[in-house]
Amino acid sequence: MDIIKSIDAAPLAALFFAPLFALLPRARHQRSCPEISDPDWLVLGAARALDDKPSGRAFLQNHSVLLRDVPDKSRFFEALASVRRLRLCSEINELLAKSMKRSMPDPFAAFPALADFDLYAGDGHFHAAAVHDPRDKEGVRHATGHVFLLNLRSQAMSHLDLCDPLTRRKEHEMHVIKRQELDALRGHAPKGRRVLTVYDRAILDYPLWQKAKDTAGLYFVSRPKSNTNLMKCGFLPFDGADPVNAGVLSDEQAAPAGTGKMIRRITWQDPDTGEVWQFLTNEMTLAPGLIVLIYRRRWDIEKAFDEFKNKLNEKKSWASSVAAKAAQANFLCLVHNLIVLYDHELEKENIRNEAETERRGQRLSVRTKEVLKAERKMPSIISGVQWATQRSVKLIRWIRSLIWIDMPLPQMHASLRQLYSEL
Repeated sequence: MDIIKSIDAAPLAALFFAPLFALLPRARHQRSCPEISDPDWLVLGAARALDDKPSGRAFLQNHSVLLRDVPDKSRFFEALASVRRLRLCSEINELLAKSMKRSMPDPFAAFPALADFDLYAGDGHFHAAAVHDPRDKEGVRHATGHVFLLNLRSQAMSHLDLCDPLTRRKEHEMHVIKRQELDALRGHAPKGRRVLTVYDRAILDYPLWQKAKDTAGLYFVSRPKSNTNLMKCGFLPFDGADPVNAGVLSDEQAAPAGTGKMIRRITWQDPDTGEVWQFLTNEMTLAPGLIVLIYRRRWDIEKAFDEFKNKLNEKKSWASSVAAKAAQANFLCLVHNLIVLYDHELEKENIRNEAETERRGQRLSVRTKEVLKAERKMPSIISGVQWATQRSVKLIRWIRSLIWIDMPLPQMHASLRQLYSEL
């Protein structure tokens, strides 16, 4: 197989996959395989995630015209089910995510108090069952669940684990999280580095919180459930004049029933709607407004899932084996990360979605006027933190349509500039 040679005649593909090729020499799980080489397999899997064809057969048929030596269906799905290749894909994406920590601009740089923390959002996401997935006793094919981690600083996405597809058809993501090594939950951050991760209410497990904090420097942020039982033990002082704390109504010490360890319960009023929200965390030192900021950025991972589903059209599992399902999730992460990196490279060339930036500014202006009208203050965690929560569908369609075309990059970039100028 020699799919890689197709990239020699495709300038956009060469640039898009360049970060992947740069990391391959460092991969420990590479092997020589005459059927489908590891570089070919990685490119083919990433192309499958980027493509919007509804089935693997349609993808292979389409790409057999675009690329050299595309494997037949049986060889493609056999490679997809390889545990060794899954480990390779996961390893490459982990290396890519680490490199993004160094290369991507940090949107939290305006808040020095957060400099000592790695910041993540975690959540579960489902794909519909594969066509050949087995049915249960009621004749139902169950969706495939995954848990992902998104680095909020770099926007790098990682696959944490696959929900158990064998013994628990509808495994709760909390089971997935609790069986992970703490190092994985920390995003493999260096020892001594503090990590703060935001989850939805599914993560409310106070013994886990305490263990993670005491043994791994891992902290959580979430929101209380309707039946959360906490005993208020006191108040934590905070600077109400600091713009970062605008909207904070209280910062309390609270003790979960059955434990002797304190957590924080922060109450905050949304400046737009006046709605009151509460947040829980076992991090006890940061300004309460910063805890609110980090939880609000959990929206980034939801938008990444929207990107998977509606822009990459990844709504269904590719295959039935556990390794293939996990490989699909890792390829989605890999493609997401490559798109984020390429979008950053485009910005260096002053190729930006100015129309979207203008719309974002207009929305902030309208919100600010509404807040002032209600005689509230706009927190700096809103006014001072503005960045794209996902890549535009224009960019993804543009990459998809031109990635295998032999066309000079300046000409391609000119077409993207034209797309971005259209409202």
